[in-house]
Amino acid sequence: MAHRLRRHAEPPTDLFDYQQDPPVASRPAKPAYAPIIVTDDWPRALPVTDHEARVIEAFFADLLDELFGPTP
Repeated sequence: MAHRLRRHAEPPTDLFDYQQDPPVASRPAKPAYAPIIVTDDWPRALPVTDHEARVIEAFFADLLDELFGPTP
């Protein structure tokens, strides 16, 4: 079997003539996301149990001391 020689494409005559202008949008694009609606339906005062307060104090002791000062 004889092998065929590959013919290479002709090189472009103008090397800077390869970029095409982007298509013009016919209408404005829609936003990628919808605005977030925040609803605050928590009661004004939240009940916290003693155990929950101890856990919060254990994990955030350094931050609470920085914000409010050390406990007397």
